[in-house]
Amino acid sequence: MSGVELAGDRHRGPARSQRSPGLAELGTFDGDAELFWPAYLEAVGTALAARRMLVLALVGDQPWQAWSQWPAAAQEVAGDAAQALGLASRALQASPLWEDRLAPGATGDALAIRLPTSPVPQADATVLVVWVGPGVGGRTALLALAALAADVTERWAHSRQTPAVPQAAASPEMAERLYEILQLSIGLADETRFMRAALSLCNDLAVRFRSDRVSLGWVQGPYVRLVAMSHVENFDRRASASRELEDAMEECWKQDAELAWPAPDDGTQVLRAHEIYARGQGSGHLLSVPLRTSGGVVAVLMLDRRAAAFAAEETFELRLLCESAARPLSQLRETDRWFGARLASRLSRWRTELIGPRHVAWKLAGAGVATLVAILAFVPWTYWIDTTLTLRGKDVLFVPAPFDGFLREVNVEVGDVVQPGAVMVTLDTRELVLEESMAVADELRMRREVEKSQAVRQFGDMQISLARQQQSASKLELIRHQLKHAQIKAPFAGVVVEGELKKNLGAPVRKGDMLLKLASTGQMVLELEVDQADVHEVAPGMQGEFALVGRPDQRYPIVVERIDPVATQREGRNVFVARARTDAALQAWWRPGMGGAARLDAGPRSLLWIMTHRTVRFIRQALWI
Repeated sequence: MSGVELAGDRHRGPARSQRSPGLAELGTFDGDAELFWPAYLEAVGTALAARRMLVLALVGDQPWQAWSQWPAAAQEVAGDAAQALGLASRALQASPLWEDRLAPGATGDALAIRLPTSPVPQADATVLVVWVGPGVGGRTALLALAALAADVTERWAHSRQTPAVPQAAASPEMAERLYEILQLSIGLADETRFMRAALSLCNDLAVRFRSDRVSLGWVQGPYVRLVAMSHVENFDRRASASRELEDAMEECWKQDAELAWPAPDDGTQVLRAHEIYARGQGSGHLLSVPLRTSGGVVAVLMLDRRAAAFAAEETFELRLLCESAARPLSQLRETDRWFGARLASRLSRWRTELIGPRHVAWKLAGAGVATLVAILAFVPWTYWIDTTLTLRGKDVLFVPAPFDGFLREVNVEVGDVVQPGAVMVTLDTRELVLEESMAVADELRMRREVEKSQAVRQFGDMQISLARQQQSASKLELIRHQLKHAQIKAPFAGVVVEGELKKNLGAPVRKGDMLLKLASTGQMVLELEVDQADVHEVAPGMQGEFALVGRPDQRYPIVVERIDPVATQREGRNVFVARARTDAALQAWWRPGMGGAARLDAGPRSLLWIMTHRTVRFIRQALWI
């Protein structure tokens, strides 16, 4: 077989006897392994009408080995090797419970059955790959057949170590009955309604086991409820007999074991409820068998018979039937209900899985993730809007040249802090002093002319002289004003932020030329640059805090006063300039133009929103949603 290492003919077993045992008989087969495995392969192949079967064994790090196949001369079909290897690998991941031994993802007409007993010594895993023939049934029927086939090897291995089942179990009649029970489980898989399947099962078992009554109870929450009874379509669940029957079924369910009454002398099981029911109904013998799936016991089947006790082979036969019928009945029970009941049942199973003892690590991890998500989604957290900040002087004075002249003295440089009245710049006044002397002499001369004209009564000349005197006086006042302002003094405490004049000493200046720029240090305003993506969150009166670059460890409170209505381009992005004030005392080291960072309190938001709102905004903008 391509891709699988196939052993030689010595592993295909000896020739079969004239009569081969059936699948049910192999559970108590008393021969050795050399006889059991060939008979087992033929029995499974016959039951499944198989085209071909392979026993694959995995030993250590070696690849899968084909230990045996049936029929011995089976024809190779393209794709069999790859399909067998794939199913065998997936079968290793299946649950060890019998109903999950059908490999997940089985495709077409092939299935893999993980065997609990191996014909290969020291094998880590053994898988039986079967190419099923037509007419066997759906997936549910295949599951039942796969479970029965796997259990046969386990029971055979167990029978070699424990006393064997009575010989009657290996009789042809018993094999025929087990085959009929197998057909019964296949018939259950074909049913579409739960109650019809339950009634059919109870009626058939009542006939097969010669029982007076066969009852089926289904586990619902903490109780077992009676759902079907042989040859009875309607029964009163509130009757005392029904309640006693349910109590007996609960006794079997809680002990998760087959219970027979009267109890054997060496028995240790609790049969109090069985005894009450039997004495109340006059029953001679009771046998309760649990129906199990991967989730545990889902139902209890009780047989009531007055004639004779249940034999060991009958108990074995009923146990096999319950194992094969539990899954199809459970699926019918789940599907044959209205949507609300199915949803409630599913939620109940999820709750059981959630609080159960299995997968504790995953549950703790899930609880941790759920707690983290709840914290992120519901715990409020302060949302801060980050902005850049610049210190600005509230008053900025532009100091121009008061008149045309020359720079004589410059007492300040950029960055110097000046106090009110401090002389910052002095202009050359020598020409002004001469002009002042000339203006004084001219004004005196005009005054004498006025007096002269007045003495000779030449009133016309007097008026002219008087006007010239006033003109000379005005010129003198202007010159003296210029002399007074030749020294430029600081009107308030501030810092020189612009004006490098010391390198221009003696240079001419014209009236109105800007000499210095003086920023006030007595009052500061804070200028914030708010990004256009966050400006809708900012409003006057919003509080926050800021820190300057030089001392980021010192933080001071701020309050937004106003926001400019028009955006400004700053470094290639649109920002809105906001003005803020601080209630903190002005620090001596603060200087206009210092930069830093500020954050504004936009109110409480969830951590999840804070972490994702920018991403959500980007996605909504990109996708227009």
